[in-house]
Amino acid sequence: MTHLYEELINVLEKEFSLCTRMVDLLQQEKDIIISLDPKALEQLLKDKEAITSGIRACDEGREKILDTLGFKNKTISEVAEVAEAGYRDKLTSISSKFTSIIHSITELNKFNSRLIERSLYYIKTSYNFLSTFDVSARQKISVEA
Repeated sequence: MTHLYEELINVLEKEFSLCTRMVDLLQQEKDIIISLDPKALEQLLKDKEAITSGIRACDEGREKILDTLGFKNKTISEVAEVAEAGYRDKLTSISSKFTSIIHSITELNKFNSRLIERSLYYIKTSYNFLSTFDVSARQKISVEA
């Protein structure tokens, strides 16, 4: 059973590392949204998707380990309370770090969502303004088409 706790801690540390990278990307996203750089935004979205896939894989691994340990649908802090003595402190520490990083991710997502909403509002307003003068945006035709 000891090796399962070690596997759990390894999966959690990997997931935390991915969450840390997600925070970095969300901070970059703010600057990219402000700069209106579509290529950079596209690359950022690909990077976010890759990290999200990694987090999802860690979640699945964590759930399997918790199920094997008999802790199905338990939080890490709940597991830490009843874990073997040598693993309690480490699991409690990881749980605390996750609480903090999830809060950061949530706040950054809210902030970036507001930026996107404002950007869309300004684009729509500008489009409507130009439409009043019978000006329409030109569409670029791809050479590949």
